[in-house]
Amino acid sequence: MDKKSHAQSAAAAIEDELRHAGFALKALHTPRQETPLVKILIPAAKATDLEIAGTVASLFGSACQDFTVDVLVEDRRPKLEEWLVTDRRFSFPRTDGRQPAGAAYTLVLSAGTAIGLHSLEAMIDTLRQTQALVLRALVDGQSGAMELWQTATLRELSETGDPEKSARSAGGERWVSGSALGLHDFRRPKPKLHLRKGAAATLDLNIVVRDLADAATRLDYEQKIRHLEARLKKSEIERRRLEQGMAPNRGLSRARAIARKGPAYIFGQLKSRAGGAGS
Repeated sequence: MDKKSHAQSAAAAIEDELRHAGFALKALHTPRQETPLVKILIPAAKATDLEIAGTVASLFGSACQDFTVDVLVEDRRPKLEEWLVTDRRFSFPRTDGRQPAGAAYTLVLSAGTAIGLHSLEAMIDTLRQTQALVLRALVDGQSGAMELWQTATLRELSETGDPEKSARSAGGERWVSGSALGLHDFRRPKPKLHLRKGAAATLDLNIVVRDLADAATRLDYEQKIRHLEARLKKSEIERRRLEQGMAPNRGLSRARAIARKGPAYIFGQLKSRAGGAGS
């Protein structure tokens, strides 16, 4: 057994022991490999330097730093290149850059899209859990969609033609909300994510992926939306009644309470009011 195989075997044994102890590692929590976990492509031919810088700045704040970045440009960007000259993870190729990269995952982000602290982890988890060929997300304020591939899948589909068309025709394309992944336009506020924050700010982010190409799923989804809209409308009506002092059944309940006290009580009340008015 050569040195590399021995090291891989030892690493697998340690990770197995950790799993038995209840501590399962994800890909981005394991020791760094010679190749990065994620290759990030930023199409930026028509983007401003500030839009590119906004995306890059958000990458600096990511919990996962095991990535390399190709900023795809048509002309030189001297200010940006000088800013990033000491960080060898960043390069500025003058090609379309869509060739499969030497990384486990390939991520395409439009310039101006900012990621959150755990966005890369959430993307990878969602791609794996859904067993999708490609994961896509729209980001408010951005024209381009985010897309994440397993690089091996992207390479295989690229050899037979257009990978995007192949993934779509095979039913392997999944769409999620960009805000659910923590993605946003860098000029806009960060989306509010519902995370469980313990002593170590443990991530607990569940992302619901719906395949709306399935008729039954789409019908169920639309019915739930209609139900929620009806409940919201009813709540709004009740709120307006309360604001106007017209809470439902308030007058009716009072009339019933008086009626239960009998004719003598009612006659006494009327007589008392008449006497008060006469004085």
